[in-house]
Amino acid sequence: MKIWNTPAGGQVEEMESGYDVSRRRFFQLAGGIAGAGILFSACKKTSGPTDVYIGSGDTALLNYMYILQQVEAAFYTQAVVTNYYGISQSELQLLTDVRDQEIAHREFFKALLGSDAVMPIDIAFSSVTFADRTSVLTNAAQLEDLVVTGLIGAAPLLTNTDYTREFNKMVTVEARHSAYFKDVYAYNTFSTGVGSNAMDHSNSPSAVLAIAQQNYILTKFDSRKLPN
Repeated sequence: MKIWNTPAGGQVEEMESGYDVSRRRFFQLAGGIAGAGILFSACKKTSGPTDVYIGSGDTALLNYMYILQQVEAAFYTQAVVTNYYGISQSELQLLTDVRDQEIAHREFFKALLGSDAVMPIDIAFSSVTFADRTSVLTNAAQLEDLVVTGLIGAAPLLTNTDYTREFNKMVTVEARHSAYFKDVYAYNTFSTGVGSNAMDHSNSPSAVLAIAQQNYILTKFDSRKLPN
């Protein structure tokens, strides 16, 4: 994974060692699902050297969510390392907690997909000023809203109910992240967001991936077989 707009020292370190408990929990979930005998067909590059094939069916949906979790993990990793001016200790701690949860989400999908996982993607946050509180908090809320709508839109398309259950649990975590960032930035705005009702709005996987690609992702994908 490449993280752009990093300090002069180069790519930032993702985390300290404080996220192991949540990551172990996600690996336990991944192991339980894999133990049920779920198999994937191999993901391959098929349409050219710049297009990464994400698979079809449930594999494509899991890779789609893995891509989004890579973006989130990279965003919060950068936000924790390059703190915005005036950040409070409680805000830094909560940003760190969210970072660790998003890394755990990313590693969950990576472990679940195994050899079918897409490569670590190239990410750019050119629209985000990490030294500015407003920029970080508003972009964090927008990114969380995007993932929430993406999870809600993808869950009914899954054919394996074990995956559906995990998507539904994960969306509650992402929605709490969104609510937190909105409320920190402007008190009592936690329920505002994408669409007329952010708490139950959904977007198709192709629409969400297109938005993420336009705003954050440099890697090009072949997603023609992504369910919608």
